[in-house]
Amino acid sequence: HFRTAASSWGRLLFDISGTYYTKYDNQNSDGSYSNQIGTMFGVAVTGVLPRYKQYAAATWEMGPWSTTLANTYQTGYIDQSLDYFYNTRRVGSMSLWDLQGTYTGFKNLKLTLGVKNLFDTNPPLSNMGSTFISGFDPTYYDPRARFVYGSLTYTFK
Repeated sequence: HFRTAASSWGRLLFDISGTYYTKYDNQNSDGSYSNQIGTMFGVAVTGVLPRYKQYAAATWEMGPWSTTLANTYQTGYIDQSLDYFYNTRRVGSMSLWDLQGTYTGFKNLKLTLGVKNLFDTNPPLSNMGSTFISGFDPTYYDPRARFVYGSLTYTFK
C-alpha cells in the first residue's frame, strides 16, 4: 500500500496484493503425491490454482471524487485435456482491467459507476471438458465478460 500526501491536484493511492504458490500437493489414492499448481491435467477436482495471481489498483482522489483503475492478473496453466496430437497444451495467462468512479458530494449519499473487464477481454482458449461450457475454463474466467454496474448507497446517521 502506498499513499501520496494530499495536494492541490488530489491524492494518489496504490495497492497491490498477490499470491505466489511454491507448493500445493494432493495425495493420490495410491499414496503418491501430485503437484496441483498451474495444472488441470489429471486433476480430479475442477478449479485451477495458478502459480501467481495479483490484484493491483491505482486510485486518484480529489474532493468528493475518486477514480480507480485496477488490474487482475493470473498466470497460465497446463490444460485439463490433451490437444489433438495427444500433447499437453498450455492455457495462456490472463490480465483484466476494471475502472470505477465514485462521488460522495451529497450528504450521506455515495454514487458509484464502474466497469469490470473494461476492454472486454476474451478468456484464453481451453479444451476443458468437465463443465457445461466449452472453449474456456469458467473456474479461471468470469463468463459475464464486460460488466457495467452502478450503486447508490445512503447512510442513516
